[in-house]
Amino acid sequence: MIEIYTDGACSGNPGPGGWGVLLRVGDAETELSGGEPATTNNRMELLAVIEALQSFTQPVAARVYTDSQYVQKGISQWIHDWKRRGWKTAAKEPVKNEDLWRRLDALAAGHTLEWHWVRGHNGHPENERVDALARTGLERSRSAGKKVGGPVTAVSPVAALAKEVVPQVQACPILDIQHATVYRGDICVFSDFSFMLREGEHAAIVGPNGAGKSTLLKLLAGGVHPLPLDETRISFFGEEDGNVWEARKRIGIVSHDLQRDYLICAEGLNVILSGYYASNDTYAYQEFSEAQVARAHQVMRELGIEPLAGRRFGHLSTGEQRRFLLGRALVHDPPVLVLDEPTSGLDLKACFQYLDLLRGQIRTGKTVLLVTHHLHEIPPEIERLVLLKEGKIVADGPKTVLLNHDRISELFDQRIVLAKANGWYQALPG
Repeated sequence: MIEIYTDGACSGNPGPGGWGVLLRVGDAETELSGGEPATTNNRMELLAVIEALQSFTQPVAARVYTDSQYVQKGISQWIHDWKRRGWKTAAKEPVKNEDLWRRLDALAAGHTLEWHWVRGHNGHPENERVDALARTGLERSRSAGKKVGGPVTAVSPVAALAKEVVPQVQACPILDIQHATVYRGDICVFSDFSFMLREGEHAAIVGPNGAGKSTLLKLLAGGVHPLPLDETRISFFGEEDGNVWEARKRIGIVSHDLQRDYLICAEGLNVILSGYYASNDTYAYQEFSEAQVARAHQVMRELGIEPLAGRRFGHLSTGEQRRFLLGRALVHDPPVLVLDEPTSGLDLKACFQYLDLLRGQIRTGKTVLLVTHHLHEIPPEIERLVLLKEGKIVADGPKTVLLNHDRISELFDQRIVLAKANGWYQALPG
């Protein structure tokens, strides 16, 4: 069982604040600390727990100790009524710190947690330690004049802690978005948005229309960019300041925008070959080796579309176009596939065939990120579920925990009943 101790501090309330975390597994410990130049004590108490839980990239069982009854009672009792009332209090007022409560709720859903309150400033040794860490974070943020945070020290066998408590060190982050604010025109789609996908991790992002799914895809493809804020970080394969466009070439994306905008006069073989240049057809200045052409034919054979190699893209059926675009994404053998509602518009046979192709790619070792609002598109191999609504991640955790009637009904504002068979899910009217 993992032990998590957290505390927050604030000078002036509001004013500069800090948070502190102690993670413990047996004799292994790690301390985390951070702060913000303008905040409140309650926000720092919440952020301490959030920072602790987002250290984990797989479900854990943990005991969380806090001296804040606001946090302990809020997550254990009050939050259920807040959510039922649409994040309103009993007095029909907006819940304070709703953004942090939503983040905490999403993180907590993926773990098995026990919430314990301890009396602060009462000689509790671990509480005194995290109180000191919180005050250290406060002073660091006050001196820097900006948000700060991160590990402070690791005591005892750090390797054991990294293995059992912070498993993300074992898998490289493919995509890491931290504190991004993104506008589409005058509309703010994402505010302080964070999301991470690690190597070998398969995830499905599910949300209704308007949730921000298409904006997320454009963010990955370079079609939109976040505001250049100090706290914003976006990296691909660990590269933040390097050639991000080169890193993006290691991701194969199949989206509705691509299918809609692809040149209808392009022939099938050229659709596949265009994946080497991420273009929407092949052009005279582009050169392809014999090995690349051979690879394109191999991909078409694997996808069952080689007989259509000479047919123009605009003369293909929706399902055939989708297969060619999948081949385009696969031809340069990227380690990551990003798919946008891959079976939309397909009949049942084409749908099942396409999902079989997707499962085959997962079995070859490719990491898959699926973006959809169709639950039947989520193959059994995808275990992580991210629920997106109104530009916010409202839940992030194991599919087996989050795919239930209440969660999905709340996500789509519609009573929904789920059916499950052979690892697949389907949504039915409630």
